[in-house]
Amino acid sequence: MKKSTYSCFALLLLFILSACSTSQTTETYHDAEHMPRASITNVFLDLQEKSGWWVVPEEATSLTIHVEAKNTDTVLFWLVPTGTEAWGERTLMGYDQDASDGWSLRWDFGDRKLHNRIYVQALGIDGVSMDSQSINVTADVPE
Repeated sequence: MKKSTYSCFALLLLFILSACSTSQTTETYHDAEHMPRASITNVFLDLQEKSGWWVVPEEATSLTIHVEAKNTDTVLFWLVPTGTEAWGERTLMGYDQDASDGWSLRWDFGDRKLHNRIYVQALGIDGVSMDSQSINVTADVPE
């Protein structure tokens, strides 16, 4: 009886120790290193572009940002003031986690007069990589 109790205990201990093995973790990390990295190929708005700036018509109260990205899980959309050292003053406009209809965000900005950067971040499906691009947006100034 004692021998069978020790055998059961030894088998249980062996099972527990095999579950604690780090080989599974190492394989998962190794696979993550070889996953394709997030990549943004294009960012554009539903507006006209003029001299490197996307121009918001005077009567507009919303815009849609479109992103073409690969190997992406989530896209973040930030509004950043123009100028240097302005990253700390950014605000999150929104995010998209559903690539089935393309990566995009419709943003209702109301009567705000824009002269900002829109900074787009693509977070990778590997949980590690990230890519980003920014575009300039400004209010239309009547001539």
